[in-house]
Amino acid sequence: MAEENENKEFQINTDVDPLTSLLVSDILNKNNVTDDQKANLSEDQRRMILKLVQDLQKKADDFVQQQQEKKRQAEAAKQAEVEVQSEPQVRPKRNSLRDRIQQRRQAQQNND
Repeated sequence: MAEENENKEFQINTDVDPLTSLLVSDILNKNNVTDDQKANLSEDQRRMILKLVQDLQKKADDFVQQQQEKKRQAEAAKQAEVEVQSEPQVRPKRNSLRDRIQQRRQAQQNND
């Protein structure tokens, strides 16, 4: 009963999301930290552990966001490339021989 109160008290004082609490408990379990040993941790040690886990979680979230952003940019670049390729390329209009002759006649008439 006393251990449950200490566990509840620990969760109330931390003010962190459940995922962080789960990560901390997993780390403690992997390192064979028992409930008795948890009770012996000072508040500063608890805060430091939680801060460490939060920092790791933030770095992991940032990494995931960066990877998603790179993926979005690559998809946008690929989409832009497809759009450029799909547009028909317009050739510049060439002056036909008839057009050139007409332009010369008009230029000569304007000069006269």
